[in-house]
Amino acid sequence: MEFLTNLLTGTSSAHAVFILSLVIAGGIAIGNIRVWGIKLGVAGVLFAGLLFGHLRLSIDPHLLEFIREFGLVLFVFTIGMQVGPGFFSSMKKEGLTLNILAASIVLMGAGITVLYVITGLVPLPTAVGLFSGGTTNTPSLAAAQEALQLLPQTDPDMQKLPGLAYAMAYPFGIIGIILTMVLIRKFFKIDVTQQVQAFEKEHPVHAGRLFAVDVNVENKNLHGIA
Repeated sequence: MEFLTNLLTGTSSAHAVFILSLVIAGGIAIGNIRVWGIKLGVAGVLFAGLLFGHLRLSIDPHLLEFIREFGLVLFVFTIGMQVGPGFFSSMKKEGLTLNILAASIVLMGAGITVLYVITGLVPLPTAVGLFSGGTTNTPSLAAAQEALQLLPQTDPDMQKLPGLAYAMAYPFGIIGIILTMVLIRKFFKIDVTQQVQAFEKEHPVHAGRLFAVDVNVENKNLHGIA
C-alpha cells in the first residue's frame, strides 16, 4: 500500500514514469473514442493531462522541464521522419502555394495576438499561450516560455500563464480544425480515399516497406545430439 501511495504522490523517477504512463494510456483511450465518426487521436493525451493536473497528480517540476524539452525534440524529429520522404518533391510542385498558405495562417494568428495585447484585452504572457494553443503549435509555446524566462520582470506566476492559456486554447484549436476539415470535405464532396490514392501516386515513396519473415533453419546433422 505504501509503495502505491509513493507512486501516486511521491517525487521519485518511478512516480514520474507511472504518472506519465497513466496520462499517455488514458489519453490514447480518450483519443480513440469516436463521436459522429470523429476521434481526437493523440490530442486526447492533452485532455488526460488536464484531468491529472486538475486532480493534482503532477511530477517534480525539474523533471517535468526535462521531459517537456525531450518530448518536444522527439515530436519534431518524428514529424520530420514522417514527411521527409516526400518533402522535397512536394516543395518543387506545390511549395510556393503551401508556404504562402502556412505563412498566412501564422501571420493572421500573430496579428490577432498583437491586437489583443495592444488593446489590453489580454496580457502578453497569456496572449502568446493563446496563440500557440489556437494554432496547435507546441514548438511556439516552448519558444515563448524560453523568451519569457529571459525577461527580468518575470515571476513564477507569470511563467505559468503561457502554459495555462495554451491548455485552454488547444482543445478548441483541435476541435475547430476537425470541424473545418469535415465541413470542407462535405461542401466540396471530397472522397478522402480517392484523394489519398492520388497523392500517393503523385508522390511515391521510394523507401522500401517493412515486412516480416519467419525463417525455419534445419540441420539434419544435429538431430538427436543432446
